[in-house]
Amino acid sequence: MYKFLKGLLCFFTHIIHPYKLIGKEKVKDGACVLVGNHYRLWDIVHMACTTKERVHFITKKELYKNKFLAYLCNKVEAIPVSRDGQDAKAIMTALRYLKKGEKISMFPEGTRNRTDAELLPLKGGAALFAIKAKAPVYPVMSIGKTKYFRMTPIIVGDPIDLSEFYDVKMTAEDYVRAEDIVRERMLGVIHDYLRKKEEKKQAKARRKQEKKGAKRGEEQDGREADE
Repeated sequence: MYKFLKGLLCFFTHIIHPYKLIGKEKVKDGACVLVGNHYRLWDIVHMACTTKERVHFITKKELYKNKFLAYLCNKVEAIPVSRDGQDAKAIMTALRYLKKGEKISMFPEGTRNRTDAELLPLKGGAALFAIKAKAPVYPVMSIGKTKYFRMTPIIVGDPIDLSEFYDVKMTAEDYVRAEDIVRERMLGVIHDYLRKKEEKKQAKARRKQEKKGAKRGEEQDGREADE
């Protein structure tokens, strides 16, 4: 059922909100936490398509009020969590999957971003899961809001290593610092992509200008030869 639903959603998402997934080869087999920015319900498809393995999605409990969505969530073994994030059962379920070598995904902003901000403040959780399970975090970032029938780049960043926090007695401040690292790396994926895109644009403009200059020089040399 998971593979069928994944294939079906990927098919329709590519038609309605086409995207180009870049860097999915970075996601290795085994346990990890996939995190991303959140604009639309279908953002879960981007994370599912980074790997052939099953991904357990952390979803808000409100989705389960809809019988159809509740059915789908149960079939794909999603993890329902309360909006305030204070859900011991959800935390234990997510950690159990991770310690079994499976993958979980979440949108640490906690809700869809309907603002102009690149990333909303994180509600937390991603760093906690990664540290407790000693698993890497992979940012899966949409470059801008996905739009109907317009290609959107989805960039998978390098794994975020939080091993400095393993096997130590964590304080609340330590978890805040770990979450800050996750947020900075999430933003870094966006900024690095935009910077490289701008560099390519400028390099292309320089080459075009150089060609124009060379052509003018050839034309000038031709006129001088005629004289």
